[in-house]
Amino acid sequence: MAPGPERDPLYLAFTVDVDADANRPARGRPDAVTAGRAPQEAAYDACFEGLETLLRVLERLSLPAALFWEARCLDRLASRNPDLLAQALENPLLEHGGHGWRHEDFAGKQSEVPLGRDETERVLTRAAQVFDSVLQSRPHGFRAPYCRLTPELAQALPAYGYLYDASLARRPGEDWQLRPYRLELNPALWELSLCRGTDRQGRPISGYLWQLLEGRRQVGDYLHLAESLRDRAPGGLLQLALHPWHLLVAEDGAPFGPEGAAVRLRQVEALLQRAAAKAGIEFATPGAYLWSHSNGDAEDRRGAKGGRRREDGTACGGRPR
Repeated sequence: MAPGPERDPLYLAFTVDVDADANRPARGRPDAVTAGRAPQEAAYDACFEGLETLLRVLERLSLPAALFWEARCLDRLASRNPDLLAQALENPLLEHGGHGWRHEDFAGKQSEVPLGRDETERVLTRAAQVFDSVLQSRPHGFRAPYCRLTPELAQALPAYGYLYDASLARRPGEDWQLRPYRLELNPALWELSLCRGTDRQGRPISGYLWQLLEGRRQVGDYLHLAESLRDRAPGGLLQLALHPWHLLVAEDGAPFGPEGAAVRLRQVEALLQRAAAKAGIEFATPGAYLWSHSNGDAEDRRGAKGGRRREDGTACGGRPR
């Protein structure tokens, strides 16, 4: 019997939101602050330490990844630790994306300060100035802080050089097989949605490793998610995501301590290493995946079946994950 056609792999993108430690919105202001800090301000010590650790892991495993930079964070890193910045920029396997200027709550869901068109453009302009200065280029990928992509953001992003967004969360099914599609809010922009699936017990799970790092999930849960999607959505893109600070401090800003941080690092490294060793799973950056799948294979802006698509812009991390 002649062999059947080869099955496409599941592509896996490891993405890192490089932003302020244990960040959260503050009422009455659009930018993020660090939980547990008084006065309210943004701290980056855990972020930079966690980023340095992650870069060593990625280099050791020779895996590609995408870093979505909060521009304020990138600017501070350039001033405080230029050697670490150079390490990130000189790694040819890393892709660099945008994540706002000061981790704005663009929708105003918790800050109660929603940003309109003019203010959204001002934020993107300030971020672009940092990217031009530090990266000496404009990112092509964007992930909205808290994964809240507003209509104003969707309309403004292409003018700043962005080709794709990676903020919205969807459940895989007949109308979406983890493929890129044109964003309904602005068809000039591609959407690479985050996946919301179920675990062995039927409980909700996403590619964000928030629950793993908070001690509420195991590595095997995410491997099971990848394996199930490999069989159900070959050729699709599953994004795993985390924040560097989350290797060292909890969502409320409390430090894990040296032993707790070491456990979390081992978990993340084991997840990446075991996923890379599985047949039918290939690592790629979101941009590289989009480049190779946006001609013919990508779903149009209403999904593969032509039905109306539901886009869930939900917070990155937090409860439930």
